[in-house]
Amino acid sequence: KNNTIGNIRRNKKRKRKLQKMEPVVGDIDQLEIDPLDMFCSSVDTLRGTQIDQRIPPGSGWSDRPTKSSGVGRTQNENFREEVKLLCRHGVPPSLRCATWIINVVAAVNPSMSKPECDEYGTFQKVRVLDHGWDLVVRSLFPDKTDLERAEILDFGLGEEQLMNVLVRDQGEGSIPDSGLKSLIMVLHAARDSLGIEFCPLLLDITCLLLSYMTESYAYATIRQMVRDDSSYFLAVSRVQHLAWCKTFSDLMKRYFPQTGAVMEQIGALTPVGLEPILKRFFVPLLRRKHVLRIMDIFTGEGVHAIFRIGTTLCCLSHAHLGESILENCDNAAIFWEGVRRYAHSKHFRFDIFLEHQAYGTQRTMRFLSRPIFPYPQYVNNLIAANEEWAEQNQGSLPAYEERKPVGLVEKKVPIELARQSTDRLNLAKWLPPVLQSTKLDLIYSSNHHGRSIEMFYRRCSIAKHTITVMEVLELDVIIGMYATQTWHNNPEGYGDGECFLFRLRPEPKCFKYKSVESHILSLDESEDMSSHINDSGQLMISSDSFISLGIGEDGDSGLRLNDDLTRGSTSKCIGFGNQELIGQGVQVFEVGLVEVYRFLREVDNKPVDGDIDHWKGLFN
Repeated sequence: KNNTIGNIRRNKKRKRKLQKMEPVVGDIDQLEIDPLDMFCSSVDTLRGTQIDQRIPPGSGWSDRPTKSSGVGRTQNENFREEVKLLCRHGVPPSLRCATWIINVVAAVNPSMSKPECDEYGTFQKVRVLDHGWDLVVRSLFPDKTDLERAEILDFGLGEEQLMNVLVRDQGEGSIPDSGLKSLIMVLHAARDSLGIEFCPLLLDITCLLLSYMTESYAYATIRQMVRDDSSYFLAVSRVQHLAWCKTFSDLMKRYFPQTGAVMEQIGALTPVGLEPILKRFFVPLLRRKHVLRIMDIFTGEGVHAIFRIGTTLCCLSHAHLGESILENCDNAAIFWEGVRRYAHSKHFRFDIFLEHQAYGTQRTMRFLSRPIFPYPQYVNNLIAANEEWAEQNQGSLPAYEERKPVGLVEKKVPIELARQSTDRLNLAKWLPPVLQSTKLDLIYSSNHHGRSIEMFYRRCSIAKHTITVMEVLELDVIIGMYATQTWHNNPEGYGDGECFLFRLRPEPKCFKYKSVESHILSLDESEDMSSHINDSGQLMISSDSFISLGIGEDGDSGLRLNDDLTRGSTSKCIGFGNQELIGQGVQVFEVGLVEVYRFLREVDNKPVDGDIDHWKGLFN
């Protein structure tokens, strides 16, 4: 009996000891995982910024993903659909590299098993992909001078949009040299090794991939996207691209007829009109964090996600822009600017938009409902049917809009500084859409009207929107500024964020204003927790002794002229990033000829007066 009692006590003691050891055993199991089976972390090759490696608890994503566990916690048989649902709620930045390539591989290889797909995200696959990439690089760039001479490829995007990608749209400011080098290498590999000649989406897609991947992974992902010449992800020919445009137009007219009719009337459903979505992947329209969320979805659902999100975004924006949209819009550019304003406003809630509009359902009967947007197979069939139309019409449809220069008015006193067509073409690219089809009318010339700030104010009093251009003596430099309000004596400040600085010659460049924002974001990037600092209402400052545009970090101005318009100064200012306005370290300079232009409408030569910003104040 004593022995039995002793055995029971010893067994209980041993059980309690084993229970205390269970977490340690679990840790040992984790340590015994083959490191090569673990997923690789994301890395920013494009801009070199740090990526948050944390995974939010309760998000559904595995906190220690491996080849056996997968990126998500689910182990259901229908794992592909489960991962798609997770991606719609956002992929943690640290998992984007692995998740994106796994999604693409799974989409183009439906017969491949889950472990085979997941292997592409592991360290074991890194060796294979890096080796393959090294072979590609050696064949394309056998000497470092080959890479130095290599130029950026646009794949049919057009020069203007290409410059937007490189200078403005992919993060803050221009892409750094190291990131540009990586971008050039991947794009040349896509052309020379994968045979891609035309693919306007490729530039923005590659930039997004390189923001979370190494060059080898970005190239491997693109290679999977264009496998078997499929248009599931990318349109890799002009015919496929036009078929996509026709499909988008057909979907708008059928499922959102009111919005479709408005967009068709203003030219927003043409191949050129659809550039912000089908050539630029929403980059000019949405905040970057929302573009990345769409990329999370796109890697699993392909072009169907672009059609679904794009059409519903147009419909929702149309509802918020109001019924007067046809009165305010006479071209597609103004409509897309309205979409951008709405998508950047506090009224746009991206998560609600995805769940209830883009991926929402509508009730057809008492107990039945169907998705608002058609199923992927229907969209695929529509694309295939439209390829025949695209084949027949590709010769009559422009690949991209040919921008024409701003016109000029011939008068007794001729325009001198902006007379060259190349200068006026650059101004057309930089001006707001409403002013791009206007003519420049000279209202002030220092050679003809005299050098005094009083005369400057008097001559400028007849126009609200003006361009002031000046020559920098001894340097052969032409610089200037675009003002959105009438110049007058007001040292308190006026103007708005549409003002910009520019250099016409040499090396034309525009310095547009970006509100200075400081963001404090939680892991789920809650928009309600962001704080904004915006001084765009005081960009123009003038008095009886100077005129200036831009607020300098050291108290100076972005561009400033003295009272007799003979001396000027420039410095880096908040929001413009214009440290190279003149170049060569010049901050103070002697001013030659100064000219001011107003805008006349092409159709009737009447001045463009009043507020040209049709969406101003709509989303405050």
